[in-house]
Amino acid sequence: MSSSERLELRIGAFHEETGSSLVEFVMLAVLVLIPVIYFILGVAGVQAAAYASVGASDQAAKMYVGGSEDLSPDVRAARSQAAATAALQDFGIAPTQTQISMTCPKGSCENDGDLVTFTVVVRVPVPLIPDMGSWQSTLVTVSSTSTHVQAG
Repeated sequence: MSSSERLELRIGAFHEETGSSLVEFVMLAVLVLIPVIYFILGVAGVQAAAYASVGASDQAAKMYVGGSEDLSPDVRAARSQAAATAALQDFGIAPTQTQISMTCPKGSCENDGDLVTFTVVVRVPVPLIPDMGSWQSTLVTVSSTSTHVQAG
């Protein structure tokens, strides 16, 4: 056996990699793939909350000003609340994650030309981290405001 053949045998013994591709794949999956998926879940939750808050505030304001004039303000406010809750639930947002508020900058919402403003605040939880007791895992808080003019 020549010296070059012996050298090739020794080098070949050091470069033998049987079974290492499985280990490398598992390590890469843990180090790269899992954090990327977790990031995508977080971004998707924030995007859903943003769309939900915009839709909920807009629907609530439309329901209030578009309601029949013979309905009391309490009934119109309840319908607006129900419309906002339905819009939020369409995106999988639980009522415990939201806060819906109605304001009238001029003090009244009943006269022609009065502005009716609904604000919806959505708390986006951290993905895969449950709330424990009074502690709530919050990634971000998303809010949206919609204002419509009362027309009679």
